Amino acid sequence: MKKKLKSILALTVASVALVGTLGITGHAYADNDFTGWPTLRQGNSGGYVRALQANLYAYGFQSTVGSIDGSFGSGTTSAVRSYQTKKGLTSDGVVGSGTWNNMNISVTTEVFNYRFYLWSGDSTTYWVQYQHPGGNTSSLQYSLMYKSNNQVINSGNVY
Repeated sequence: MKKKLKSILALTVASVALVGTLGITGHAYADNDFTGWPTLRQGNSGGYVRALQANLYAYGFQSTVGSIDGSFGSGTTSAVRSYQTKKGLTSDGVVGSGTWNNMNISVTTEVFNYRFYLWSGDSTTYWVQYQHPGGNTSSLQYSLMYKSNNQVINSGNVY
């Protein structure tokens, strides 16, 4: 009986571990950070650019970026270069895996809620929340928020 109980317990623990691992793995590929995001450069436009611009606000570069309009123009390029210089990266104005991975340092993930947050000490004003609405991992939304009261000041779809 004792041996059977140990076997059942071991099987239960293994099953829970497997289910937990599968759940985390499934969510990890659902953009719970900036890993795998596309390379962006001046001239690009769209949701990923809006998300980048929101991130740059959260790093204190809102005056350089200007408005969050989804257009990677000269202001966004200048803000990206400033960010890259500040973080010790190659300052080329192109947001590739090195820049995205550096931004991941400020990311906190809530796997169970399909959310992740960019909260940087470089800005006393803004932070960014990302969420897969309703757990639907085929879409991602961002919300740029005030740190003081969590009021949304800009939001939209990344994809």
